[in-house]
Amino acid sequence: MLAEVLIWAGTQATRPARQLGYAKAAVSLWSRRRRWAREWAEHESRTRDFALMTVGACRRRDTLWLLGAGTLADLPLAELSPLFKRILVFDIALLPQARVAVRRWPNVELRLADVTGVVGPLSEWRLGMPLPIPSIDAMRDLDPVPPDGVLSLNLLSQLPLLPMDYVQRQGMTVQAAESFGRAIMQAHLHGLLGFSCPVGLVADARRIWRNRANETVLSESAVLDVPLPAAEKEWFWPVAPRGEIDGETGLEILVQASRLNAGNPTS
Repeated sequence: MLAEVLIWAGTQATRPARQLGYAKAAVSLWSRRRRWAREWAEHESRTRDFALMTVGACRRRDTLWLLGAGTLADLPLAELSPLFKRILVFDIALLPQARVAVRRWPNVELRLADVTGVVGPLSEWRLGMPLPIPSIDAMRDLDPVPPDGVLSLNLLSQLPLLPMDYVQRQGMTVQAAESFGRAIMQAHLHGLLGFSCPVGLVADARRIWRNRANETVLSESAVLDVPLPAAEKEWFWPVAPRGEIDGETGLEILVQASRLNAGNPTS
């Protein structure tokens, strides 16, 4: 517990991001991965492999954008660093361990960013006020230099969670909050499709709860039924094995990976 408090204190995040809980969520991710590193290893490896396959279509190798830093475990930075002049890794909360780790790659830069564009306005939102509108252009303003490749890794389904939780705590209905969450994810997908360079998307597709007999107890969309691009690859991620949530049920994620604009790489 003390370690988590210290990491939370050292996590970089804006005041609105902290208000909505992003620093706490980043520490929770770090803590869960530490407990289940072996179980998560295959998922992280598959994500890294797909990222490398995606950037193989990049004809120019000046700037690569990575959306979602997390613990860095699913980012193949050691392999990507020699391929690009500059790699920008964007996240709304940056763990101290991640900031230390990237020092080994001089051309990799971590940057605080809200890729949805809603967190700042939402921190001042109250019930009865118009909701901030997720913009498909939010990602285009991350850096003035257009990227030669973009990777959105294990991020999409996470984007609406804390905004939805926040508006419900302010009194919004579950149905209205979910509609807001869908808009956030749809804006992210449309934004990715708007890039002219190769784009790789690795995203949760379904959440599947299984009992001790490995029988499915519940299966539901991880993205509130927002349609995902056609999957090129998919795999299961045991995100919360039995014992994490309770002693009877484990949670698996069906992960889908897609390449966007693969036929129209940057020239």
